[in-house]
Amino acid sequence: MTEPIGFIIAMVILTTAVVIGLYGYWTYANHVTLQNYLWPIAEVVPYKGGYYLGVVNTGYEPFTIKQVYLSGGSAISVNTKPLTHNQWFTETTNQLPVAVRVCSAVDPGICIVAPVHGWSMDEIGVPPDAILVVVNGSGCDWSLTWYGWSGGTISYDKDITFLIQPVYGEVYFIKSNLVGPNKASPGSIVVFKIFCTWW
Repeated sequence: MTEPIGFIIAMVILTTAVVIGLYGYWTYANHVTLQNYLWPIAEVVPYKGGYYLGVVNTGYEPFTIKQVYLSGGSAISVNTKPLTHNQWFTETTNQLPVAVRVCSAVDPGICIVAPVHGWSMDEIGVPPDAILVVVNGSGCDWSLTWYGWSGGTISYDKDITFLIQPVYGEVYFIKSNLVGPNKASPGSIVVFKIFCTWW
């Protein structure tokens, strides 16, 4: 009589351990997956003696912005409404924002801290050994190849701003679905407009 009862108790304990283990793994995997779908982009520029911050949701997972971390070590609590794909949050601050804390609107316990970009270009200009490339527009895939003192290729389908660095002489461009200059020098800014060519 005690052997079957002992076997049943052992099976209940083993089943409970397996269920708890599977639930723990599912919770962890769900947390990591949801965290990986939070895709905020935060940019800041100088504005009227302070700073103008913009945060956009580039992913499809809705999130809220909970805090803006400032360069002086303080933070601003904001608690926005949920931002869905391509929705923006903007804020002006008197100190330089350096990061934002965003949390999932589905599970508010899942948060990430995203760095803020953009202010250094407005503050110090283009480095002397770089070329700032700005591509404006959308509607089709485009590509840009550069060669000379530096070489590379980028393909995309939206606006983008990036640095070609280091550059120590003239750089020449080969463009596909872009209108803009054919060459640039170090320390300069070049602007391309997306121009779709349909064959």
